[in-house]
Amino acid sequence: MKKLLEIKIKNCDTLKLIKRDKSKFYYAKFYVGKGRRKDGYLFLSLKTSNKTNAIKKAKEVWFDFISKNKLTKKNDDSSVAVYVKKVAPELTFDYFFNKCHIDSLEQESSGGLFKGTSHSRKFKYDNCIKHFIGQKSVKDIDTNDLDKIRKSLLNKNLELKTIKGYFTLVKHTLNKALELNAIDKILRMPIIKLGKRNPYQPYSKEEVNQITEELRRISKTDKSYGHYNEVADIVNFLYFVPLRPGKEFLSLQHKDVKLIDSVHGKILIIDPPHRKVAQNTQPIPSHPIARDIYLNRICKRYPNETGKEYLFFNKDPKRRTLQKKIYKIFRKVTKSLGIYEVAGSKRNRPLYSIRTANFIETYAKSGNAELLARIGNTSINMLDRSYLQKFSSSKLVEVYQKLYSVK
Repeated sequence: MKKLLEIKIKNCDTLKLIKRDKSKFYYAKFYVGKGRRKDGYLFLSLKTSNKTNAIKKAKEVWFDFISKNKLTKKNDDSSVAVYVKKVAPELTFDYFFNKCHIDSLEQESSGGLFKGTSHSRKFKYDNCIKHFIGQKSVKDIDTNDLDKIRKSLLNKNLELKTIKGYFTLVKHTLNKALELNAIDKILRMPIIKLGKRNPYQPYSKEEVNQITEELRRISKTDKSYGHYNEVADIVNFLYFVPLRPGKEFLSLQHKDVKLIDSVHGKILIIDPPHRKVAQNTQPIPSHPIARDIYLNRICKRYPNETGKEYLFFNKDPKRRTLQKKIYKIFRKVTKSLGIYEVAGSKRNRPLYSIRTANFIETYAKSGNAELLARIGNTSINMLDRSYLQKFSSSKLVEVYQKLYSVK
């Protein structure tokens, strides 16, 4: 049927009055969300041919539906108005996750879980799951919600095992809801299939130098950008130390590093307090240049007085916000240099690409993937983590020789 008339009713969000041919009646049309209708719109006959009465009835139908379903407007753009159901706090996914989190902390403290498990679960929740279903009732979570989480995780370029870990967390939380009689059954978790992975494209050594030089140039030309100089040290440090560019390096304090003597001189050993793979925590014998950055730049900027001084941006307590700030600066500068995007594609090279560069550069010199994987805390499939042991001081010297071609 063709529309003869379509009137937008003021102050009623997406509500419209529709008149079609071959029908003497007016219809009401308004958005209720794709979880309720395939296209998201509810279409109802008003059983009247009088326009004035139709507008009145349309408003009544619209308001009655909103009230009965306890819906509230989510944003003010009437063209994309979305309604979300009001949920009692004790029925939200967030509520049951927090109960699980408390259980995890207790099990961890008693030795029932690996140290860092609760932190890892909290990170997964905050990083993705919370955004999609945190404030949703556990009774209303459906396969569409899980599919949104699946697609989001696939776009993050994560490994299959990591993605499954996110859904293990979802299932674990829903189990808690089932245990407390909030739901009758648990949804089946989606099947995860990975296509061809697109690893982070690395920066070359020349590009890393270009980035750090530009950061230092900006810091010198404008005092308000003085902190760019410290970001340059971060980029250099990450290029020579296989840490992930987030909590792994931002949590480093002086107490987490030490200098050991060897026939090669002083070797800087880094023992990060936070690593992504908790079962594979391995001290890192770092590159000589990383040692020089620590001694000549970091220690002069933040002297080791108590051991608890952070190596980077010591006076900033909001480490998560700081991480975003550093990412933003890196993105801004690399874009200005025209090297942020991978040539010939739509892919970008964030700060994480510096870690990739570190692996490629170090492997090219050592050819030893196993040692590199161990100190890099990575999850190469061929590496059996179950048999990993921490290196002794003498072994760390040997690893240093092999990785950095020192004789």
